[in-house]
Amino acid sequence: MTREELESRIREAVNEYILDEETYDDNAQLCINPSTMEVTVEDSRDVDVDSEDIDCYDVMDLVEMTPDADGAGRWTVDEEAVKSVAAEYL
Repeated sequence: MTREELESRIREAVNEYILDEETYDDNAQLCINPSTMEVTVEDSRDVDVDSEDIDCYDVMDLVEMTPDADGAGRWTVDEEAVKSVAAEYL
């Protein structure tokens, strides 16, 4: 897997969260399984953040508010945060 592919998976998971954020709890986690590179967003109550099998990141660390007037108040993927997380693996 390339870094770009992992970034894409992370971006897709974060976008899924953004589209349906009300279905997650306040501490939703981006979870990455380092052995399979599977990326998901889960409610914090559904994951063991101390597990050695997955790495968890607060999904809110991967989003930012849109800065422009047209989209103000909407979440968007924080590309720098996505790149930073992906860089930890590849």
